[in-house]
Amino acid sequence: MIHVKVSAAVYPTEDSEKVIKAISSLFTDIELKKEAIEITGSETGTFPSFFLSGEGGIEILQTLHGLIRREEIIDSVRNKAFGKGLSSDGLSVHFSLNKQAAFVGIPSVPAQEEPLGSIEVVIRADSQEEMERLFEWLLPFTEDGKPIIEVEMDYVEQD
Repeated sequence: MIHVKVSAAVYPTEDSEKVIKAISSLFTDIELKKEAIEITGSETGTFPSFFLSGEGGIEILQTLHGLIRREEIIDSVRNKAFGKGLSSDGLSVHFSLNKQAAFVGIPSVPAQEEPLGSIEVVIRADSQEEMERLFEWLLPFTEDGKPIIEVEMDYVEQD
């Protein structure tokens, strides 16, 4: 089974409705909840006001799947995000997406840490085989930037 968690920090200078729109622009029917932040001790600096997060299965990746193809960035996302963010056991992948680009419906992997944070995505699978099938569905191998073979979403979570 595929489990997806999406979260983003909301800073005092940000409009929370815009952050909600940014996340919702990339992830299908995601229900976001507000999570408080606990700051302790003598920490200084700029801290988020709260976090927004939502969880679900592979179905919340449907919009992202289409946008990656529309923008023709399959190879870029595979190399920048999935290539670097895959866990050593092959059961999870963690990557970031730019909030500003997401606001206008464009998935973009930031080159470096962003001052106001990014949209953080963690995808977990029950097996390495399932994670491989997820990659085949979301980020298939390409030729001239186009998928060589497209597989259906139900292919990912087969038994």
